[in-house]
Formats: sequence, C-alpha cells, structure tokens
Amino acid sequence: MVPLRISIVTYNIWLTQRWAVRAPALRGFLDRFDPDILCLQELQQQSRDFIDTALPGHKRIDDAHPGWTNEGNIYFRDSLFEHVEHGDEDAAIPDGDRRLFWTRLKIRELNRTILVGTAHLTSQRNKVECETGQSPRVEQVRRIIAALKKIQQPKEPVFFMGDMNDPVHPPRLLQDAGYVSCFAALGVQAPPTYQCYPTADVPPGNRVVNQCIDWLVANQHARAVAAAVPHFYLKDAAPSDHWPVQAVYEIAAA
Repeated sequence: MVPLRISIVTYNIWLTQRWAVRAPALRGFLDRFDPDILCLQELQQQSRDFIDTALPGHKRIDDAHPGWTNEGNIYFRDSLFEHVEHGDEDAAIPDGDRRLFWTRLKIRELNRTILVGTAHLTSQRNKVECETGQSPRVEQVRRIIAALKKIQQPKEPVFFMGDMNDPVHPPRLLQDAGYVSCFAALGVQAPPTYQCYPTADVPPGNRVVNQCIDWLVANQHARAVAAAVPHFYLKDAAPSDHWPVQAVYEIAAA
C-alpha cells in the first residue's frame, strides 16, 4: 500500500485582537491551505465558531473543559480521520486554561491510529522569568514529554505542536526524547514565526526579536516530506501576529 500523506498546520491565532481585519485573512488561509489537521492556540469562542464555518469538512474536539473553547483545539478532516478519544493533561502551565490537549485519531484508509497534541507554553515575558532569567518552559516541556510517552501506543505516529514561546529549550528537549521538528527532520533551517508584521502593529523602536517559537514535531513513525512557514496575507492583513507552521508527513500502513 502506498504511504498516506497528510498536511498539518499549527497556528497561534492571537485571541480576537483586530479580529475584523484578520478574520477574512484567516478564512483565506484556511481556504487555500486546507490542512488535514489544524492545531490552534489562543482560540476563543468567536474564532472557534468562525473556523467551524470555514472548515465544513472538518470536525474538532467537543469537550466541556473551557480550555478547548478559549485556548486550544484540534480540527481534523472528517473524510480522513475518525475520532477515537481525547483528553487534556496538566503541564504546569499557569496561564489561564492552557494544558496539553490531545486526541487519538484513526486513519480510515490505513486502519491505524495517530496521536496529536498541542500546547501553548508560558511567554518569555512572564514576570518571574524577567526577574530571574529562569524559564518555566523547561519543566512544562518535560511534563508534556512524560504525558505523551504515557498516552502513546506502541509504534503509533505521534505529532506534537504549538506555541512553545522559545526557540531553544522545547525543540532541544523534544528531540532528545525522540520528537524531531519537521525542519530538523528535513535538514533545513527553521524560519522565524514571530512576530508577524504589520498585523502585530508593533510601534517602531520597540525591542522585538524575530524567533522561531512555534514548533511541529513528530516521532520516528511518521516521515516528514515538506515543511514551511507560510507568509500568507490577504490584502494588507495577515491572519495573526504569528506565522503558522505547515508540514506534510507520510504515514505507512501498520
């Protein structure tokens, strides 16, 4: 059987800041890129309802935990995947309702499952880190790795992605644990994903560093064949203050 190729996008969609300007651009991005799996951070009820209409061929996780509505969610193409189970894990992220959100999906064509997870780690600008230089993201990623190891099944492809708010420690720790970024898997440099101009509306002179802080990683049971950070605009607006990460992976029959 020919390996199946799936497209995956992770996107921090910036709450509802400047939503009237950005919403058409987000719809344009989803129309053009139409990912098989879409993992979101900084989701809100308004943007979730909007994406529901923009992706009519997709389903998402429906759960009473408020984080699935006002922080993150996972959309998946209904014709390709069947929802098996989902959950959320405490990753010691103190910001609102942020957790490790995950789902297990069955690939209809291959009759095998994949595990997909997403998270939004604490910003580098948090008060404690600014005063001490100590990153809370190291412990957060370690907890996520432990949770993924606990949840994943033998030989199951695992995808984890999100806003890591850090260009160094999360991808380093994840790779050491066997979860390699889509860029590293292809031997290419990871492009910056933050900040996106001019949508972020950062005043001239502000001290801003462009960094790759949004990451998409997978274990050895999926093979990366393409990866990009699409700089998509519609008219004079981008969909967010972050750029998304998009990757294509091959998954073989079990």
